[in-house]
Amino acid sequence: MKARAPGNIREKKALLHERLKRQGRILLGFSGGKDSFFLLHQATLALGEANVSAYFVNTPFIGEAARARVAYFRKKFPFPLREIDIDLLRDARMRQNPRQRCFLCKQRMFGALKKEAKRQGIGMVADGTTVSDLQEHRPGRRALEKLGIISPLQEAGFTGAEIVGELKKLGVDDYFLTSSTCLATRFPYELTLEAGLITAIGEVEHFLIGRGIHPLRVRYIPDGVRIETGEAGMAKVLALKKDLLAFCRARNFTFVTLDLGGIKSGAWDDLPAVADPDH
Repeated sequence: MKARAPGNIREKKALLHERLKRQGRILLGFSGGKDSFFLLHQATLALGEANVSAYFVNTPFIGEAARARVAYFRKKFPFPLREIDIDLLRDARMRQNPRQRCFLCKQRMFGALKKEAKRQGIGMVADGTTVSDLQEHRPGRRALEKLGIISPLQEAGFTGAEIVGELKKLGVDDYFLTSSTCLATRFPYELTLEAGLITAIGEVEHFLIGRGIHPLRVRYIPDGVRIETGEAGMAKVLALKKDLLAFCRARNFTFVTLDLGGIKSGAWDDLPAVADPDH
């Protein structure tokens, strides 16, 4: 694929800054991911730190790896960050892990951010969606549209690959240029979500990431886990066999499997919902 000319990136940045300056102030949801960080960085350059309010929404679906991403960006590029806690598992619909979970989750999270923006007198609430995200199955987009959340990176035409290129210039480490999704996506639809099980899955992912295995997803299977990673990651997983088994079994996972199909997005989307043993 032919690389984009540098001037094109400059034009996109200019368009992004122009739209941000038109608003004057911005509140954005910072997930700890590369895209929302890039938006935060550009918004600060365009508007100044005083006019950018970054919020991290803490939910039961946020694991150690996501918090480590937030900590990394804050240490490398210090910036003020506020947090909002939302216990999504108090919602019976979310506990059921329905196919529209992303819609329900985004509705709650960005609804809370809109209220906070209103309290501060900020008219613009933004997320880090890019043009690349539009090519994927993203039910949460509908919630953002209904709430009037804007996506400045998408509007300016930025792709995920372009953002990776820009962040590399800033010295962002390779791992933090990879994508991450919430831990609810590690479970099949209609399987009742429990806080302890979500935490355990997140701990196994964090264990493997800490040993240099990424990109990575650790999916729940009955009584165990299914590990998805690339070919190089598979070799590393096998080399960790003894320690990994001990770590997983300490969290009551009897079976520890490696998916030979590798990492995949939307792993549950084409599969039928599982039968919940509790119903």
